[in-house]
Amino acid sequence: MPLCRLSLRCLSWGSESVSTQTHHVDLRYTKAELLLIFDQAIKEDVDRGGHYDCRGGAIHIWSHPWTTAAARYDSATIGALYVNWLEERIDQIETDESFDLADLLHELAILEDKALGETKHGVYRW
Repeated sequence: MPLCRLSLRCLSWGSESVSTQTHHVDLRYTKAELLLIFDQAIKEDVDRGGHYDCRGGAIHIWSHPWTTAAARYDSATIGALYVNWLEERIDQIETDESFDLADLLHELAILEDKALGETKHGVYRW
């Protein structure tokens, strides 16, 4: 696994403070692989019963699909994968409070398996 740098920041979400950690990584893919990963994440959008929300160069990962109003209310982001399209790599993984890098690498493994038919950089936890 590539080395990563870690930085901390605190965000405000409504009246609550949300702490996140940014892990600087170097997870290289081909452009075609990145497009397949994003396509899979879009197919599994949180509004459609999935766990993903794609915005620009980021895939935000949610704890629960928004299948009901209560599920949407209870759902929280666990983190995000940030893509550098020019360098064809994921260069940052952001973990939200109570989650760690291993949680996001597990989610990446699931997404890679579905999109690419194999894991490339993701690591299953169990």
